[in-house]
Amino acid sequence: MYIVIMAGGSGTRFWPASRESQPKQFLNIIGSATLIEQTFARVAALGDEAKTYLVINERHRALTERLFAGRRLHILTEPVGRNTAPCIGLAALHVQQQAGDEPMVVLPADHFIADESAFRATLLTAVHLAQSGAIVTIGITPTRPETGYGYILMGAPHESFSSHPVYRVERFVEKPDPATALEYLRSGRYLWNSGIFVFTANTILQEMQQHLPVIEAGLRRLRPHLGQPSYPAALAEVYAGWPSISIDYGIMEHTTRPVYVVPGTFGWSDVGSWEALYELRRDEHDTAANLNDAAALLVDARGSFVYSRTGRVIALLGVNDVLVVDTPDAVLVADLKRSQEVRRITEALNEQNNKRERDSSCR
Repeated sequence: MYIVIMAGGSGTRFWPASRESQPKQFLNIIGSATLIEQTFARVAALGDEAKTYLVINERHRALTERLFAGRRLHILTEPVGRNTAPCIGLAALHVQQQAGDEPMVVLPADHFIADESAFRATLLTAVHLAQSGAIVTIGITPTRPETGYGYILMGAPHESFSSHPVYRVERFVEKPDPATALEYLRSGRYLWNSGIFVFTANTILQEMQQHLPVIEAGLRRLRPHLGQPSYPAALAEVYAGWPSISIDYGIMEHTTRPVYVVPGTFGWSDVGSWEALYELRRDEHDTAANLNDAAALLVDARGSFVYSRTGRVIALLGVNDVLVVDTPDAVLVADLKRSQEVRRITEALNEQNNKRERDSSCR
């Protein structure tokens, strides 16, 4: 079994703490270790760390090498981010070269898991199923009508393994509106899509050949360059011609291969926003439901979250549900309940910077 940890995301919803130079997975927002270190530690007990691949953006190579100095894991870099399908294809190519048709557990680097033992047991069930050539995903039993996640509609029950129930996947579902999310929750037939997948290297490469032929053709062109001095240039060339597409859109919604889902009940969060982090750290809230991660002064404030690593004095007076994120060069003040929209700030900043570049080039 091989482990592939996808760590190439930009983490725009955690601006301004998350930046291109140090995105969310490289932040220590839960505990003293970064999220990517916690993810690695969580799965390291499953086997040989030399069978672990971290797939990161090239710009984070030095940072990643510092965090994992002395480890025997492999670091694969992407010249540019192209979403999860190219990332997984690249890892599958390397796994196939090293070990042939081995199962691969593919998971994001920035999730939180409360019960790590139960999580590993669920993964082992998925690995067992994947050895038959099936595609397996981990679904999360929903606890609320969440509109920020995709869903999985469970079909017929499949044979259980190690007391874990298994179901055929009937279909993957887009993020719903509130009424539909409530309907999904009440039906008991839907699971949250965790973005965790298990399959063998041959299985996923065959699927790419059928459904993502441009990516598969690039991987074939890249194969003879593996381990050669020509590899970086060849990698840059194939990535330049690849689309940005997720594994869900590219393969899961089109495959005719058996797809199974193993429901997970191990305390999962994708830590997808500042509000999600606020909820996740509920045991740290004060009596007014504030999360104070900055030694801030809070007077008549309720339900607010202050995050800072600058040491500056921060004070809140007479406000509710406020988010304050203080960094050396930027400060965010927002409605905590709208923190899913923080990416609108990064989009606006990018547009502002692009406009400045266009204006300067016209002078």
